[in-house]
Order: sequence, then C-alpha cells, then structure tokens
Amino acid sequence: MISPPLLQLSELVTNNGYLQDNSSKPSPSKHGTQGPDLKLAPYSSLSLNLYTHFRNQELLHFATSLFFSQVLERFIMGDSQYSFSLTTFSPSGKLVQIEHALTAVGSGQTSLGIKAANGVVIATEKKLPSILVDETSVQKIQLLTPNIGVVYSGMGPDFRVLVRKSRKQAEQYHRLYKEPIPVTQLVREVAAVMQEFTQSGGVRPFGVSLLVAGFDDNGPQLYQVDPSGSYFSWKASAMGKNVSNAKTFLEKRYTDDMELDDAVHTAILTLKEGFEGQISGKNIEIGIIGSDKKFRVLTPAEIDDYLGEVE
Repeated sequence: MISPPLLQLSELVTNNGYLQDNSSKPSPSKHGTQGPDLKLAPYSSLSLNLYTHFRNQELLHFATSLFFSQVLERFIMGDSQYSFSLTTFSPSGKLVQIEHALTAVGSGQTSLGIKAANGVVIATEKKLPSILVDETSVQKIQLLTPNIGVVYSGMGPDFRVLVRKSRKQAEQYHRLYKEPIPVTQLVREVAAVMQEFTQSGGVRPFGVSLLVAGFDDNGPQLYQVDPSGSYFSWKASAMGKNVSNAKTFLEKRYTDDMELDDAVHTAILTLKEGFEGQISGKNIEIGIIGSDKKFRVLTPAEIDDYLGEVE
C-alpha cells in the first residue's frame, strides 16, 4: 500500500521532470497558511521548492529523503533526468554533459591545424569583445614546450587550466628523463585529464577542444583532443563555429606534399571562408613549427605579409 505522503507527492510529479501543485487555494497548516500555487519548477531546483512550498513536516522529511529521489525516477521519463548527471548514462547511451561541452566548443571561434611535409601550422580567429581590449593581452595560441604549441576553441578559462596542467606534466617528464616529452605522450596525458573530468563527482567536462602541434623525432604531428578525452592524429582539422565550411575547404586544398609556407597560406584562406569583417594580423593568430623543432607564434607584421601573398 502506498503511503499518503507518496500519493500526495506523486500527484505533483509530471512526466516531463517538473513539479506542479494542482490546488487552487492556499491551505492552512499548523505552521501558518501555505503560499500561492506551486508553479512549474525545474527538477534541478527540487530541494528549494520543497522547502519553500511544503509546510507539513512529515511530508517534508519524506520529500527530502533518498527514497523519494528514487521514486521520482519512476515518474520522470526520457533523457531530461540525466541532463545534470555527469556520470550517469542516459537510456540512449549518452553522457549529456559531454554533449553540452561539445556545444560550447561549437560556439567558440574557429581554429584549425594543418600538418605539412616539413612542419605544422595552427591558426585561429582572435575577435575581441570590445575595441577597448588590448589585443596583446589575448593569446589563444600557447607554448607548452619549446617544440609543442596548442590552440583551442571553446571556453578560455578552461583552456588556461589545461595549459597549466600540460606544462607541469611536460616539466615533470623532462626532470625525470632529461629529455623533452614526446608529442604523443603529452597529448595522452592531457586527454587523460579531460577524460577523468567526465566521470568524477563534483566537476564538469572541460568546455574546450584542443589542437596540439609539435615536431619531435617522429616528425611533424597534429592532434585534436575533445572534451570526452578522445584524441586522434590529423593531417588537417578544424573546430569551432565554422567547422563544417572549414573542413570542407581543407579537404579540397590539402595535399600530402604541402610545404610549411603553403600550409600557412591555406590556413589563412580557410579562416577567410567564414570570417566576418576585414581579416588582419591583429584579429587572427598563427603558430608554426618547422624542422628546427622550435614552435613560435607569428607576429602581426608577419601575418600581414602572408595575407599580402594570398590576396
């Protein structure tokens, strides 16, 4: 037999993950008059709504119990109940928070990478929120080691955390083995950190995807790392809000024997495909690494020179 509190609460639960009080008038209780009707409230705000709107102490204790939280799952169907659960798969096999992280990446500015025969190029848009922002204070391409650089699309603060962790890992490897960390090893370590944040409590996935460019004993290398922790080696790749057009353009232009300068030209042309406004050395960033195994970010003047060559 279902207890009265359960019957009363079950009437408040709808199958779309919301609570609703169907009573039309305030009802008195020993603690005073109950407030106005309980409007539709998100399931994530359940505890607050229960404390605010329920005055019956027996009912309140039951509503905040672990058993009641399990009962709710019987009334709420579909994937919506998993939207705020990081470590729980939905019935369709999804981790919904990772999909939200990928949405953040897709909303970010376009970034791309191209692996040439003798080096690697990474490039990105650098659009500032205001003309009052000092453009020299915004750096989307960062150096991880002397021979490895990285660019991102997505949330800048998350990127800074991963850059700090990557540099620390590279430093530990160098201190232990007295040699630079291989590109693949560093990518694997970064991907492990990102994957751990998809299954741990009290955290969320990183809202960024990374393009890691490097040159080591295995030659030029380009990797993309996504919020899920998956990583792949790419000949050329793009990410961000203009990813579809950028990848289509790269598929048409890329060749295996492409030289580093040609890769820079292709990167600029790819960014121009979906660029809003006049492109210049001040609103894009380009990083390159060649056979000298020294990663560097091009100056605005150098970028303008390349722009003059492609126009």
